Amino acid sequence: MDTHRLEYFQRVAEEGSISRAAELLGIAQPALSRQIRLLEEDLGIPLFQRTRRGVQLTDDGERLRAATAAPLRQLELALQYVGSPLARIERGIHLGMVPTAAAVLSAPLLTSLRTAFPRASFHVTVAGTDHLVAEMLRGTIDTAVINHITDERLFVRDLLIEELVVVGAPHSDLQPDRPVSFTQLIGMPLLLPASSIGIARSVVNTALRLQLQVQTPIVTDSLQVTLDLLEQGIGYAALPMSACGREIATERVRYAPLVEPTLTQHLAVAASSRLDLPRELAVKVGDILRAETSDLARSGVWQAQFLAQQQWNPNHA
Repeated sequence: MDTHRLEYFQRVAEEGSISRAAELLGIAQPALSRQIRLLEEDLGIPLFQRTRRGVQLTDDGERLRAATAAPLRQLELALQYVGSPLARIERGIHLGMVPTAAAVLSAPLLTSLRTAFPRASFHVTVAGTDHLVAEMLRGTIDTAVINHITDERLFVRDLLIEELVVVGAPHSDLQPDRPVSFTQLIGMPLLLPASSIGIARSVVNTALRLQLQVQTPIVTDSLQVTLDLLEQGIGYAALPMSACGREIATERVRYAPLVEPTLTQHLAVAASSRLDLPRELAVKVGDILRAETSDLARSGVWQAQFLAQQQWNPNHA
């Protein structure tokens, strides 16, 4: 099967419009329509159904999209880096991620990095932002996805913003169509991260501004511990959907939107200004990280707003 047809299929699925996809791909709309039709004939199934606004994936189309997105991404990276000196680099690369990002980003990112740098080894530390920052400044972590901070000792670039939701036990009365106000949230026993940067700071500072007192019976930086406690009905938490989407889908926990005010998690990619990775390698790692994040956000796997910007260059802070 022609892989270009699968790439065209993915772009049409992302855009929800053959005309927009054709414009972005730089090909004529009739030619793109024909390629999609040939792919459907090869597979013997309809992939799209037409709507007033464009096209929408069928159930079979959704399954094909999910099954081919990652392999196509790996093929693209392999072709991009084959023969490159970067593919021959043999060294360790130490990455850091806050727990909520690791839940959705770690697997696709490491798969792509191993494709691009097959001879490199990777070490991943999952921890709160304050710990990751300290390790970057010590030189033990090369690059990390952290809660956005301002620190002159770090090179920090925006990554994404995602809304927080209220998460509780499967037998709680939380409902996706019944928002919970921040005042109501503060009246609940809250499980907060141990890190003073990020979600905990957002919750505490908002409570102080509204002159409310936070009840925190348990503090932990372990996302898994938090989810286990929530499942058992021991408190509630304010989390992004990326951190608990699988648990919600399997009904281990329930959630409700958080309003009045809405709280968000603002993530960034960071490195020490004294980063000792070769410049080209550091740039490529950052590019792949941002590309994976963008793909996850665009596909809806990561329900967040990706913050597009200029190429990341940690050697020129």
